[in-house]
Amino acid sequence: MNKAFAACIAASVLSVNAMAEQAFMAPLVKESVLLDVDASEYVVIVGERGHILISSDGETFEQVEVPTKSTLTATTIQGDNVWAVGHDAVILHSADRGKTWEIQNFEPDLQRPFLDVVFFSAHEGIAVGAYGLFYRTADGGATWQSERHASLLAPMDREYLEDIKEQDPDFYQQELNSILPHINRVTPQDGILYLAGEAGLLAYSENGGREWERYEVDYTGSFFDIRPLDADTLLAVGLRGNMFVMRDGVWEYVNTCSTSTLNSVFVASDERVVAMGNNGMLVSAQRPLPVSEHDPYASTSRCEPAKGIKTRQVDDKAALLNAVQFKGNTIAVSANGIKIMNLK
Repeated sequence: MNKAFAACIAASVLSVNAMAEQAFMAPLVKESVLLDVDASEYVVIVGERGHILISSDGETFEQVEVPTKSTLTATTIQGDNVWAVGHDAVILHSADRGKTWEIQNFEPDLQRPFLDVVFFSAHEGIAVGAYGLFYRTADGGATWQSERHASLLAPMDREYLEDIKEQDPDFYQQELNSILPHINRVTPQDGILYLAGEAGLLAYSENGGREWERYEVDYTGSFFDIRPLDADTLLAVGLRGNMFVMRDGVWEYVNTCSTSTLNSVFVASDERVVAMGNNGMLVSAQRPLPVSEHDPYASTSRCEPAKGIKTRQVDDKAALLNAVQFKGNTIAVSANGIKIMNLK
């Protein structure tokens, strides 16, 4: 699910009439731009032009009819229920494992894409995206309510907003809507939500995303994924190959010697984690992750990766967006479609 990559193809997917249109049933859909994948007892994949594919065995994939041509950036599974979100602030729902779909939300005039979706149960969930876009449902998506979370802002921005809040509440809301950062990924684990976004945004919530606490990290570039590796360790990846690990409450830089943007984290085993990125880049890190003394903004022309870090590229060098483990296979999605990979 690279959210930056999804945003880059927004101009090619004009879906003002998407609510009245069906996604194009593409003969080569398995080789099209696919942006996210989720799996439980079955697999759901989403991508450009409203493409959705489903599979029960992880080997054969069927494209299903979908009532939108909006690019879909993320999907999540809860039992037989599936949600998919994307451009035009579209939210889709399926109650039959992805076989049929309905639109729950569609706001092309908003001009903001959803970039991730998480459900805590069949009823409660959130959808997040560009410029702080944040919607919540408590009824399975029958209704969605918009929220704004000023706590996601950097301290200086929060201080600025507090100065104008009392004087001009309307202007405060306008400014809040304009300066909230993109929310690229939300990862739930053990009752905690972990959030990655632009401008160095890393945060966590212990109450379903109603309140957020920012982490302090010495980096101002965008993060595209954050993932807990164990009770004491978090890993975050983002622009230009940047990787950070948090232990004992402190974020430290991991030098990958790669400038390819890292889009997602795949936990391959108890010993190894793999970051997937643009240009077909795979960054493998041995656990526990090492740290580096190098500056994250320094040149990589003469670079020595941290101990235990290895990099390689897939043959077609297509951007790798996300991956899941399913029935012994690692199923990845990329700018060139579905890839069955060996990431162990």
